[in-house]
Amino acid sequence: MFKECAKHPHIDENGYVLYYTNQCPFNAKYVPVLEETAERNGISFKVVKIESREDAQNAPTPITTYSLFYDGEYVTNEQMNDKKFLKLING
Repeated sequence: MFKECAKHPHIDENGYVLYYTNQCPFNAKYVPVLEETAERNGISFKVVKIESREDAQNAPTPITTYSLFYDGEYVTNEQMNDKKFLKLING
């Protein structure tokens, strides 16, 4: 059973916020790539690494492996490389 915070994915932060775990081995490669891409392009980007069961249970999303938010709203759980991320941002 999901907690209320995961039933309606939303956060109270502006910009892009990525919640992720090490469950997917590709996160170790691509999360730093996104951080660098955001910094180079002046994009507000924050990373929240979920490191414990308690963190996962209190996450604002039921998809803790990888969840991207923008201005508080859930965007996607699709893992991004730099090109996909910039395409998403530039519409």
